[in-house]
Amino acid sequence: MTDDQSSARVFPFRRACPFDLPIEYARLREDGEVPRIPLAAGGHAWLVTRYEDVKAALADDRLSNDRTQAGYPSPVPIPPAMRTNGSILGMDAPEHTVYRKMVKAEFTLQRVNSMAPRVQQLIDEHLDRFIAGGGPADLVSGFAKPLTLAVIGELLAIPTEDLDSLHKATQDMFNGARTKEERHAAITFLDTYFENFIAGKFRSPRNDMMSRVISKNPQLTQTEAVHLARLLLNGGHDSTASMISLGLLTLLQHPEQYKALSEDPSLAENVVEELLRYLTVTDLATARVAARELTIGDSTIPVGDGIYPSTASANRDPEMFEDPEAFRPSRPDVRKHVAFGFGRHLCLGADLARLELQHVFATIARRLPDLRLAVPAKDVQVLDGGFVYRLAALPLAW
Repeated sequence: MTDDQSSARVFPFRRACPFDLPIEYARLREDGEVPRIPLAAGGHAWLVTRYEDVKAALADDRLSNDRTQAGYPSPVPIPPAMRTNGSILGMDAPEHTVYRKMVKAEFTLQRVNSMAPRVQQLIDEHLDRFIAGGGPADLVSGFAKPLTLAVIGELLAIPTEDLDSLHKATQDMFNGARTKEERHAAITFLDTYFENFIAGKFRSPRNDMMSRVISKNPQLTQTEAVHLARLLLNGGHDSTASMISLGLLTLLQHPEQYKALSEDPSLAENVVEELLRYLTVTDLATARVAARELTIGDSTIPVGDGIYPSTASANRDPEMFEDPEAFRPSRPDVRKHVAFGFGRHLCLGADLARLELQHVFATIARRLPDLRLAVPAKDVQVLDGGFVYRLAALPLAW
C-alpha cells in the first residue's frame, strides 16, 4: 500500500464506543494487510493486527524497544527528555535480561499471593470510604485511582501524601493535550522527586521493594534505580485503575454476569481474564522499532521504521477467539489473550494486576449487588488515543 492510499487513516484510530475496537482493525485482519500508516504524533509506523502476527512480532529479536531511535513510534509526541532507555521498558537483550532479573524476584507468584491479605484490606478501606460518601459518586476519582495508587505506593514505600502529585505529574507527562511547557514541568517534577526518593534508599535501605532491589544488586546505579521506580509507579497504577472503571462499566452492561459474580466470587478469575482480553487498555504501549529488516505478511519493514503490534486487535481476532466481539467469561481459551504483551517484555506486574482486579470486582459485586450507572451509558466519556485507554469518570449509584 502506498502512503497516498493510507493517508485517509491516521493512527491511533478512534473507537465508536467504549467496547468496540476501531473498525479499521477488523478490515486489516481480514485482508491480511500490514500497512504503513501516518501517525497523529508525526511520522509513520507499520500496523500489525492478526493474533499470530502480533505474537510473533512481540517475540521477534529484530524488533527493538529502544526509544532513542528516531523511528520509535508513539501515540503522542515524545519530548527528548523522555527518549531514554534508563528503564527496562526501553531495553533490549542482553541488557534487558540482566535488569529484568533484578526486579523479577519482587513479582513472583508466591510473593504476589503473599500480598493478598493487605491488598484486600486496602480494597475494603477504599470501598468503605467510597460507599460512605453516598451516591451518585465517581468510581474513577473516588475509588479506582486512589486504590491503585495506594497499592503501588505501599509496595514502593512512597509517602501517602505524595501520591496525588505524582499521579498528576504522570498524567501530564503522557497527555498529548498538555502544552510542551506543562509536560516538561511534569518530567522535571518527577525527575527531582525520584532522585531524592532513591537517594534516600541508597543511604538508608529498608524492607521495601526498591530497597531490596538496590541492596541485592550493587551494580545498579542511582540513575537506573530512579528510572525503575518511575516505571513501577506508572505501570503499577494507571492501567489497573483504567481496568477497574472500564471493567465495571462492562459488567454493568452485562447484568447477568455482574449478578453471577455477586453470588459466586470464584468467577472473578475468568471474569478478569475476559475483561483483559475484551478491553486491552494498553494497546498503544507495545510499540517497537525495526533493528533489522524483516517481513510481516506481505510487507517488508526496513531498519529504523516503527511498528505497532496491536494487542487489542489480536485479542479480537476471530481466527483465535470464537465470537470475539462478545463478552463471555466462560470461553475456554480466555487465558490466551495478549493483554499483558508477549515474549521477554511480558508485563512484570501481570500477576499483581490480576490479583488486584480479581479482589476488586469480587468485592464490589458482593457488597454492591444493586450497583448501577448514574448517567446514560452514552454519556460516559472515553479518553482514547493515549498510552492507556480510560474513562474520564464513571458516575455510579446504588
